[in-house]
Amino acid sequence: MKKIILVLILIIAASGCSKAADSGKPQIYTSFYAIYDFASEIAGDKAEVYNMVPSGTEPHEWEPTVRDMAKLNDADVLFYNGLGMESWIDSVQSALDASGLEFVKLSEGIQAGDDPHIWLDPQNVKKMCRSITDTLCRIDSENSEYYEENYSNYSSKLDALDQNYKDLISGIPGSKRKIVVSHQAYGCMCSAYGLEQVAVEGMSAESEPSPAKVEEIINYINENNIKYIFYEELVSPKIAQTIAGETGCELLPLDPFEGVSDSEGEGDYISVMNTNLENIKTALGDE
Repeated sequence: MKKIILVLILIIAASGCSKAADSGKPQIYTSFYAIYDFASEIAGDKAEVYNMVPSGTEPHEWEPTVRDMAKLNDADVLFYNGLGMESWIDSVQSALDASGLEFVKLSEGIQAGDDPHIWLDPQNVKKMCRSITDTLCRIDSENSEYYEENYSNYSSKLDALDQNYKDLISGIPGSKRKIVVSHQAYGCMCSAYGLEQVAVEGMSAESEPSPAKVEEIINYINENNIKYIFYEELVSPKIAQTIAGETGCELLPLDPFEGVSDSEGEGDYISVMNTNLENIKTALGDE
């Protein structure tokens, strides 16, 4: 990363730190796909929004290249999650301090505990989108009414999504609200809706459980009559498959909406979360 920063400093010096877009629209960058989706909903066609993490890439371990960082030199705003999701953010912010790029941390003011996946609670997404809207209205005041209207419309959709989750899960007995997941990414969602998660792997999707942890999870599955293990398409399901083979469980996808695979193309938060809800319904046995 130090070499990347040195090269970037030279690029910035050579470019004169100019910010110019042929379109004349604000240039917005986002740190991974979920934030790209939210920013796109608010920006509509009045700003250009770019996602930094490529399709098919799990964002926890991703770091920007020299080319990625040089692009940021011509950006107006970088929206990022914070809470440890972007391990590279402090280094990039230090390197670009003189460029005039504004860094906006969307987790500011949101109570999340130790789980950075705050967007899996739709009410948190409303707060994140409020920050996006305020920023866009400030840097592009001529279109503030447009951004506010987009925020209002999207907020209504988020409220409806939130209610769908509450309606379904409230009808499931508390003793059955237990899910086994491949990646400890669902704390905010579980907290919002009264679910209990047991994770095969830790907060980082690339971490691997010890043999003792695997045995613990197998025992938990058997003791609680768990029928499904949730996995993610951007992370190898190998360990989840092993546990499923030992317990007779089936595998179901539960998308943390960190990114999209190459085969999926671009998805959107509302549809992904509704699909997740259907899979939770299947797993918890609500017929």
